[in-house]
Amino acid sequence: MGQVMAALRAVTVYYRSMLMMVAAGGHHEFDALRVICNAPRVDFWSKYERKQESIMTEDEVSRLFAATYLHSIGLMFKLWSEPHYRADNLQTDLINNLQNIAIPGTGIPVSLLCSHLRILQAYLLLVHPLVVAISALFISKSTEHGKNRSVIDIFADELIAPGHWFALWRMNSVLVAAHHHNSRPAVKEQYKYENKWDFLDLMLRKRSSSSWSELKATPVIEDIRELVCKHKNIEGGMGIHIFKNALHGGDWILQKRLYNDAELQRVLPSDAPLSTYRVITMLDPTAETFEDRHIAMTTVFRAGRSGKDTDHSSVLMPVDGDTLMPGKMFRNWYQVGFAGKPVLSSAGITDHPDTGFKLAGVRLASASSATSMCIEAHRRMMPNVPAIGWDVAMADGEGAVLLEANLSCNLFGGVYDKSKYVRIMDTFFANNCKAHPLSTKRAEAKEDSTSESDDYSSTAGLTTQS
Repeated sequence: MGQVMAALRAVTVYYRSMLMMVAAGGHHEFDALRVICNAPRVDFWSKYERKQESIMTEDEVSRLFAATYLHSIGLMFKLWSEPHYRADNLQTDLINNLQNIAIPGTGIPVSLLCSHLRILQAYLLLVHPLVVAISALFISKSTEHGKNRSVIDIFADELIAPGHWFALWRMNSVLVAAHHHNSRPAVKEQYKYENKWDFLDLMLRKRSSSSWSELKATPVIEDIRELVCKHKNIEGGMGIHIFKNALHGGDWILQKRLYNDAELQRVLPSDAPLSTYRVITMLDPTAETFEDRHIAMTTVFRAGRSGKDTDHSSVLMPVDGDTLMPGKMFRNWYQVGFAGKPVLSSAGITDHPDTGFKLAGVRLASASSATSMCIEAHRRMMPNVPAIGWDVAMADGEGAVLLEANLSCNLFGGVYDKSKYVRIMDTFFANNCKAHPLSTKRAEAKEDSTSESDDYSSTAGLTTQS
């Protein structure tokens, strides 16, 4: 009976929240969701002059996570037609980036749900609880996913506080979209560095600065204006491709191919692609000082598959300190098309599927240096952006190099501190997705930033947002 009541409470929370947010078009108060979810309130910590951070219980963390998760859905309604940092609006960005993501087991691309706001809202109100109920049945039959929970408990968790990668991706992407929308122009300027060329251009301009010496991007070919590539057998001019270098006004970034260094290559197939660390860093708006404000939320090693060109096909191995933990593969989310696809992801992977090499338990000394580099990159390149997913390679002959930054990022199945994560999300949401003022100590931190003045306290750096 207790489990049934818990499920009924979850359904009640879900529909009270959804109906309120749909009716308000996303212009609801976050505090109202706190009340519905019975989530802990502001007095757990001071968002401006924190004296001592209170420790939340596991149940309080779950209820606060539910409030932030549901609020992020409401923010989608609010931002639906608003300008987005990389698209005309949020709807367009969702359609562009969800075409290859399917509702697991159905083959239906999630982008179809974004074709109209009313379609998405109708799905959330009429269909999604049924989808969650069916997935709960599958999860309960899996030892790795079910974790000895009943079907009813799984349903309640997945309905209002799901922890899978897609839910976290959507929360993070909505957070950065809302933060960009509510920020000053000088802060919005930092978002351009998700663009691969703007990212590399900044790194090239800063490479002579001693204070940026810890950061290194993938090398680019600078002295060639245009590159001609010819197929060795195709005739009639059809096998010729000309690429103009972005450094000389073109659209193409020309680079030599990089290969894994010896430490990484020893755990990978001989023909594996460049296999990177994905490091997720976040801006902690509750931090007392600038030095504590940028943190690593999680690090994942992407162990590339045999014969693939990139590590988009890989086993995602969470990194705990410098040790690889059992990994995951999310192929069930990337099965667009005919039905009959797997409903659940592959979890608990200990060995590389192509070689049988035991990955879990392996220590990678480069993991900690990759994480440290990303924290420093966040601090210098985009200090105001709430969350960034960095791709870092350990390349033979080059060492640690940054490939790119992804601002709409997920946690890639990594290990993370849920209490800290939800506290950061809650603080942003409670402050209209703006970072609140730091203590007066922030004025003491003056270092390089991406602004012309190279001063973090400048309008382009880390300052109180208006």
